Amino acid sequence: MRNFPAVWLLTFACLGTTAMRAAELELRGWHTDVNTAWQTAQAQRRPLLVFVTRDNCLFCVKMKRGTLVDQRVARAIAAGYVPLVLDATQPSPLATELDVKAFPALFVISTQAVVLDRIDGYVAADALSNRLTLLDRQAARGGARSQ
Repeated sequence: MRNFPAVWLLTFACLGTTAMRAAELELRGWHTDVNTAWQTAQAQRRPLLVFVTRDNCLFCVKMKRGTLVDQRVARAIAAGYVPLVLDATQPSPLATELDVKAFPALFVISTQAVVLDRIDGYVAADALSNRLTLLDRQAARGGARSQ
């Protein structure tokens, strides 16, 4: 787990909207604006689930159309996270700070700006569902989300 400096939190307030075309998004209910997603995560006291994608990424599309819309995964995300899709083709201090080098990438970030989990590259629905369940169990035991 990694704590980010206070400057990172200020980054959320300064980012504005990432420019995702509606046809590319394919993820209903996902935030595209970092500031709005962060404020929602704070208000709901839920971790931020950040999906970092880019144009012309075959495995990004595969995750958007398969993994992230899988019923088990979608239910877990809706029940416990504030989802944000971040277009890495747009300049983003957040993507830079998270040191994104492979696409797609997924991050779970606590309300205290601590990265609780990171997945680089494609992950299938079963594996992501299991990972989210594990994070939920840790939170229930007073672990991950209480930090």
